[in-house]
Amino acid sequence: MKKYLLAAAATLFCLSLPAQDLVRFNYRKNAKIYTGTERIRVDAPNPKDDAVELKLTRVIFPDGGVVWKLRAEFEEPAPWKMPKNAPMTINTTSGKVVVLKNAADAPNLVAPEGLNRNGKKVYWNYGEYYLEEAELNKILGGIAGIDVQKRWSSDGYIKITYKEDELGAALRRAHRAIVDAPAPEFDLGSHLKSLQDQRGSRLAETQTLQITSSLGISMVYLYYAASNSDSFDLNLYLQGKTIPLGADITIVTTGGTIALQQEKDLVAGRAICYPSADQIKEMMRGVRSVTVQTTDGPATFSFSDKSFSSAVYRLYQSLQTVSIL
Repeated sequence: MKKYLLAAAATLFCLSLPAQDLVRFNYRKNAKIYTGTERIRVDAPNPKDDAVELKLTRVIFPDGGVVWKLRAEFEEPAPWKMPKNAPMTINTTSGKVVVLKNAADAPNLVAPEGLNRNGKKVYWNYGEYYLEEAELNKILGGIAGIDVQKRWSSDGYIKITYKEDELGAALRRAHRAIVDAPAPEFDLGSHLKSLQDQRGSRLAETQTLQITSSLGISMVYLYYAASNSDSFDLNLYLQGKTIPLGADITIVTTGGTIALQQEKDLVAGRAICYPSADQIKEMMRGVRSVTVQTTDGPATFSFSDKSFSSAVYRLYQSLQTVSIL
């Protein structure tokens, strides 16, 4: 399995990504379109205040109606569960006040046992807030500060003031990424094969999709509670071929070349490689060929259509329906 990633580095890196790469998932399922972003970390101007990791999701219903969901995770030294309907008051830079209610009523699956950061244990406690378009438009103009009720007590709240609209800027980037995302071309369906949880970590596997008579693929999603990070495995099934450990796997996309390798010593007919999330997103935009070095020489599969990229899309988006992050 892929080595653990540092969640803090991953979320900070998101701030420098182009808008298209901020989209974590984008699929149509049961006639609804779900589009959501990667988590964006926003540090408070005052180091004593909580860092916030936000994630924005849009759901478009068959009748054209739209609802938005804002997930705000607060990095704190102790775990707590925010009560349902607990308010978050957003003070905008224009002087308007927007009050949202926490809709979450489920156990927190994000690093439930905490994570050591600089010698201290921290937890990500969160609220999930549904917004209508009018409410979202008010806060997109700028956020001066937030007051979050985290438990029903006089001291059970979080108050953060933003000097330069740091939270509003992150929210606008997330919103733009979603608005600019193309509409999914087809219904996702279901391609999950198994789901396992153990000590806060999660492993999900997909079915195998056959692309040609001699090439099939499947994917695996792994969430690591100990590091609050995740990764993906891409499995290739090549009938009658042996792919030795370390063999090159080259994927030529419409935007460039992705260089991977056989990561395990496996039985004949199978290879496993570890693409990053950004590499998977690049594959979903179009794949022209896949070349795998085998004991018999290179095996190349060329695609004049979207058969490979479409298969990657279906499997990746299916895994996103059970993703922790």
